[in-house]
Amino acid sequence: MRLTRAAALAGLTLWLSAIAAARPPTPEDLLSLRDLGDYRSGLAVSPDEMTVAFMERETDLASDAYHYRLMVVAGDGAARPVADAGGLILGSNNGRFSGAPTDRAPRWSPDGSALAYLIGRDGRAELWRASRDGGDAVRVAGEDADVLRFAWLSPSAMIVETATPREELRRLTAQHERQGFYADTDFEPYYSLRPRGLTMAARTVSVIDLATGGVRAASPEEAQRLAGPARPPYANAAISLDRAERAVAWIGPRTPADRAASPSLGVYTSLADGEEIRACDFAHCTGRLLDIWIIGGEIIFRRMEGHSESLTALYAWSPDQRTLRRIRRADEELFGCDHAAGALICFQESALQPRRLVRIDLASGALTAIYDPNPDWDQIDLTRVERIEVRDAYGNDAYAHLVYPANYRRGRRYPVVIVQYRSRGFLRGGVGNEYPIHALAGRGYFVLSVDRPEWRGAEAQTSADELMIRTELDGSENRMKQTALEAMLQILDQRGLSDPARIGITGLSDGAETVFWMITRTDLFAAAVVSTPPVDTTAWTLGSATFRRSLTDIGAEGPWAPPASPWAAWWASNATVGHAEAITTPLLMNLPESEALMGFALATRLSELGRPIETYLYPGAFHVKWRPNQILSAQTRAIDWLDFWLRNVEREDPAEPPRLERWRQLRQ
Repeated sequence: MRLTRAAALAGLTLWLSAIAAARPPTPEDLLSLRDLGDYRSGLAVSPDEMTVAFMERETDLASDAYHYRLMVVAGDGAARPVADAGGLILGSNNGRFSGAPTDRAPRWSPDGSALAYLIGRDGRAELWRASRDGGDAVRVAGEDADVLRFAWLSPSAMIVETATPREELRRLTAQHERQGFYADTDFEPYYSLRPRGLTMAARTVSVIDLATGGVRAASPEEAQRLAGPARPPYANAAISLDRAERAVAWIGPRTPADRAASPSLGVYTSLADGEEIRACDFAHCTGRLLDIWIIGGEIIFRRMEGHSESLTALYAWSPDQRTLRRIRRADEELFGCDHAAGALICFQESALQPRRLVRIDLASGALTAIYDPNPDWDQIDLTRVERIEVRDAYGNDAYAHLVYPANYRRGRRYPVVIVQYRSRGFLRGGVGNEYPIHALAGRGYFVLSVDRPEWRGAEAQTSADELMIRTELDGSENRMKQTALEAMLQILDQRGLSDPARIGITGLSDGAETVFWMITRTDLFAAAVVSTPPVDTTAWTLGSATFRRSLTDIGAEGPWAPPASPWAAWWASNATVGHAEAITTPLLMNLPESEALMGFALATRLSELGRPIETYLYPGAFHVKWRPNQILSAQTRAIDWLDFWLRNVEREDPAEPPRLERWRQLRQ
């Protein structure tokens, strides 16, 4: 009896210690989480299906950098690093950076003996090769020019695409500085007052012999291998070949002729030569279909369904048995799935769970964690999360994850912070990661993590360009988002959860557009923070000629459209500076250098009107901030601004002593 009592007391002590140790997460906690893979994928299964390879990223605030390592997980479940992969490589679209990292999925050699992977080193993108156990790591390419794409041609040869040689880039840059440069059709003054696209000026595709180091020009057929397996013309969403490449399954129209007749997608399979096409006739074989695999005679596919197509479901279709069964359905995100040993291996996230590597049993749908890069995350004290589901004024579905404040007490009303504009997978910080959701909840806020509504019915009946023109000109795009948010806030008010006088709103990109629209047309918000400047007439002149042409080609017009044109009314309605007098919400703008110019018209006008406005610039930042300390500064500054206006909490910033007094004057 004494032993039983002693054991119970010991257990109680451990439980109480765990409670005492648990604490809400801070922005630093969220930034320190280790990430796996790329934005949407990054997982590679070996040809023998016994080993999984991927990149793991760690954030180092002390050095203001990211550290990548190549990881493998063998059949025994043990994860180990096999190679250092250096630092961040920023993704580029024809020389234009968004701030997002480039995709760095490793690639297995055809015989499974080696891995090829990218290393970021001193601003260079190099291609390296290592054996599957990490030995014999050698550089394959990238000493003189950045590697853009690569693929295996055979176990002893690789196809590599490289950018303009760095020495040539330096020469061109020096020439531009001496002589000036022509502002061509791709020149974007708001993005940079320097030319862009130089990295793409002279792409080279080569074949490298790994044994001898010999290099030769790739043939057109070899260069095509960089794009992956040949895609049949009838597969426009996803395609899968079985291991023997005898059968093919795809998501798309049945044939090219069907694509012209209807944009709707379905699930199909045939022999690899395209003969004997078979269609899945079940209702769940249509809709928002994403990925597809052929596994053990079944066609496995991923489908988004439920309210606002926010739930991830896996289905198995047996063409021979003419059956369809659902494997799994959950409020989660799956990334980069591939099959191994009769199961799906995926990266998985959910609202409270950061990304991890999992195995999904195709018979039962059971999910088993294989590797969790953040095993201590369960020691963080996270709060309750529930879903809020609404429809906007046009009948479109929308939803949000409602994250409860720490130490929530029933019957008490709390301030609310809205974070936009996608809420799928782990609730980190909204699009752009500048508004740390769980950290805000830990400070006493209800956080409404919103997934914006979409024109799902209209999208199936009209082209994207026609839909964009129509919904912009009639204002329904903005009213759609406004009415969805208002419906969500009404629910919180009716349930006695929110304090309507203490609502804050945040946003980047599309989310920022919603912020500017709503603070000029409603008085719902007591504070606002944006990471992107507002629409302004200068956007037309500071963009590239190519950008303007892409808009005029679909019927848009610039800010000097004739008075009778509907576009004249559009610019008058959407140029935020023209509605500055209506803005009374205290506004903080955390603007990246590449977009900041478009924010100063509004900042100047609000300052002249004596309205509470603060503008911060982040040198070297793009649409999405990428330096760890800039992200942390933006997050901390946003939290301080929200605390100041919504909770009357004042925090001095040691790095900026005058700030608090300046904010107090804004309040007056």
